[in-house]
Amino acid sequence: MTENQNESLLPLSSLHLPEVPSWFPLAWGWWACFFAVVAAVFIVYFIVRWKIKRLAPKKTALKMLANTKEPSSAIELLRQAALCYYPREDMAALTGKPWYVFLDRQIGKTLFERNQERWQQALYTREPVEQAHELVEDCIYWVENALPPRKGGARRG
Repeated sequence: MTENQNESLLPLSSLHLPEVPSWFPLAWGWWACFFAVVAAVFIVYFIVRWKIKRLAPKKTALKMLANTKEPSSAIELLRQAALCYYPREDMAALTGKPWYVFLDRQIGKTLFERNQERWQQALYTREPVEQAHELVEDCIYWVENALPPRKGGARRG
């Protein structure tokens, strides 16, 4: 009986499991994620590079103004920094009161127009100017708050 029972069992082979699925080729969703990440990295890189390049004249002007004690040198650095951001045609025509009005309009304060006489004395005479450090600090304030210019006009400081 035991022999008969063993004969009645079908000769089955052992179980064969399927192969483990491989990672490659990737499904289209993984490729889409990969390209989205690469595109995001490139976009961030170019935005950061653009911003660094755009702020370079401002940073250079601030470094140079930090080492300047003469108002005449400070206002010249201010003009050079402004030329990096504003159209040369507009900037070249500005001297005297229109120049100071332009500077004040960009920051929304009257730092330059109210000190116009002191600025003129600093630029055109060899005599030392009273409180020259305040004039240089006004230039530093202007560069910090007016550059780079925003679209749509003057800023409020």
